[in-house]
Amino acid sequence: MTEPIFPESLRQYPEEFAREIYIYRAVGRGPARVFYKEFEDRQRAREEPGVEVAYRFHDLVMYFAQAAAQGAIGNFTFAAILWAIKRVRQPKQEVASKGIRFGAVISRKTYDRIRREKNPGKRSRQIPTPELEEKLEKEYRLMVSLKKTTGKRLPKRKARKSKPSSRP
Repeated sequence: MTEPIFPESLRQYPEEFAREIYIYRAVGRGPARVFYKEFEDRQRAREEPGVEVAYRFHDLVMYFAQAAAQGAIGNFTFAAILWAIKRVRQPKQEVASKGIRFGAVISRKTYDRIRREKNPGKRSRQIPTPELEEKLEKEYRLMVSLKKTTGKRLPKRKARKSKPSSRP
């Protein structure tokens, strides 16, 4: 993946600062906010009564909220958006994202409710489109911190031996 290209208004800031601003702008409104607030409320419910806790969720949680919003607006099924995210994600390159799963962050029930509100009376799409995957990949690059590659070369794969042809 290439380096993220932030909107013009954020290019004046260092990458990490621009990423934070972009994330909170993207998730701070619309359907993405609903998914994020629901996850935040579930986390708060786990705390003891009377104890105030401030949260700073992983970038991946914010990305999942934004991706779910894109899927709900585009009228994609929960399974379709999950499939598209799996194709876009690079879990081994993500910084400290162990164990964060889409299904644990985004409630299927809430997703379906918002999808139906945004697309009343329409049949949902079962298969993600290349346009959706492209949007999700762009958001992924902008929102999720990935490990920097040091330019090390990957070991070459051994060439497969082809079967001898039956042609003379």
